Amino acid sequence: MSDANESHRSENQLIAALEAGEIDARAFLLEARQLRDVDGWMSDELRDALFNRLPAIAAICGLPGPTARLTGLLATTQETDGILYTLVILDEQVIMFQVVGQHLGAIAYSRYAIDDVRRTSGGEVPVDTEALQVTMDASTQDIHFEEKALTYVQRYFETDQDGLWRCPWLPLLDGSFDTNRAEPVISFSAMLNERSPEVMALIPGIVDGTFDNAPAALRAMAFQHLYVVANYARSPPGAIRRQRNWIRRKHYLLMRALKSRGRATTSEKIARFLCLLCPELQFRDIIGRL
Repeated sequence: MSDANESHRSENQLIAALEAGEIDARAFLLEARQLRDVDGWMSDELRDALFNRLPAIAAICGLPGPTARLTGLLATTQETDGILYTLVILDEQVIMFQVVGQHLGAIAYSRYAIDDVRRTSGGEVPVDTEALQVTMDASTQDIHFEEKALTYVQRYFETDQDGLWRCPWLPLLDGSFDTNRAEPVISFSAMLNERSPEVMALIPGIVDGTFDNAPAALRAMAFQHLYVVANYARSPPGAIRRQRNWIRRKHYLLMRALKSRGRATTSEKIARFLCLLCPELQFRDIIGRL
């Protein structure tokens, strides 16, 4: 089929082409520009056909359905000059997504620093505590919010083969980056927007100049409201990293324990095999009895 003919496909034909793998998501959106109404809106059928086929990171923001629904909300908030805050909790960091003044960004906080400050300040968390900020950009070629939403999915919300969130663009605790970074999501918060009572309560002070730094005041309020420690207590900071390190290295502990007591001179391969056979609690008990 020629490009000229493809550009005039009907909605049903375009959806069928996407489902058959004849076109990718980006080509689908570009061709769908021809099918928008006079106000530039895409039909729900076209939008759902695309968004429902995109990857999902189930825990992020707790939104049902694919991650594109979250990024669509971010893009829509930008388009309408709205306000949005939400948190995603990782093993060692808290990520705040914020849309303010049509700008989308992510702020990475250290969970260790947050816990330390909370213990010494009676629960209040300064918004600049160990914070690393990242600007999240759409493509200059994106015209409609669905196109921005797709760009955000492809740039910032991909998953790996294990369903982990691929986030090499997020800085680590020390400010460096890992091109292979993939994280499990521990939990997520609710959302605040410009219609939330907590946000609306600050608007008069922002308008009359009470707050010298309105963005910081909004961010501080949002963080204090959204960060609910009890929701994340089941996985304290660094728990997943420690468990991962333990699984990777526990066979070395078994080898050292056996050799130090003259019980065996086993190989690393056999030690790994024994570790796989032995349940975690039983393994720790056996090590303690050697």
